[in-house]
Formats: sequence, C-alpha cells, structure tokens
Amino acid sequence: MGADIVLNPNNCDVIEEVLKLTNGIGADVALECLGRDETFATCVNVTRPGGTISSVGVYSKAIPIPLDGFGAGLANKKIITSTCPGGKERMRRLINIVAGQRIKLDHLVTHKYALDDIQAAYKLFGKQEDGVIKLALKP
Repeated sequence: MGADIVLNPNNCDVIEEVLKLTNGIGADVALECLGRDETFATCVNVTRPGGTISSVGVYSKAIPIPLDGFGAGLANKKIITSTCPGGKERMRRLINIVAGQRIKLDHLVTHKYALDDIQAAYKLFGKQEDGVIKLALKP
C-alpha cells in the first residue's frame, strides 16, 4: 500500500527494528489504527521523546499505557485520539475509491458476514477474537 518498510510482528521485534532504523532515537510519529492493546503499546514504545502517537483505533476496553515507553510521564510524548468522521459524504467518497479500484483493501478483510448476521459480526469485532482485523458485510 505504498510503505517503504513493512515490519511484521510475527517475524521480528517491531520495537527493536524501529529503534535500529532510527539509530536508537525512535519514530517522530506512530499511528495506531487497530484499537488493540499491543499495537497501542508498540506505538508508545517506538516513539522518541517528544514524539506523537496518533490513535484512530476503536477500543472496546480500557488500554494500558506502558510506563517504560512513556518515560513514566517524563518523555513528553503526545497522544492524539480521534475517530473517523461519519456521515453519508465520507462513506460515498470511500465507496467511490474502492469501486474505482484506486486502493485494494482485500488483504485487510479477515472476516465476511451477511448483513443479517451483523450482531455476530459486531460481537466478534468488539471482542477482537479470531484474528479479526476488518469485517465485510454483504447484503
């Protein structure tokens, strides 16, 4: 999807690799987009003192902040949270991008559900079970 470097946490220690890539300093900015404890903790641990963690993930429970990565509050790291804006216009633009095949998202969809099974889909996603990343609902 255009990334110059991709680190798979199943194949390496992401924190160690980011620190190597940044000569031990850490990243200026880390993005958390999954809403998972482990990815949030990784973002905190890979940002440099004074760095920014931008969190757009949707969390279904409280998340701990690792004190080592946060410098026990002394590392001057900024955590910015927000969610994607909703509404018909945003959804229309997103559907146009996907329909026009300007971006491929198939590899992010780990589970597919019929629209009638939306409650089961939300339960799975909310509990972050079965390796779910993103869901696709089909009419």
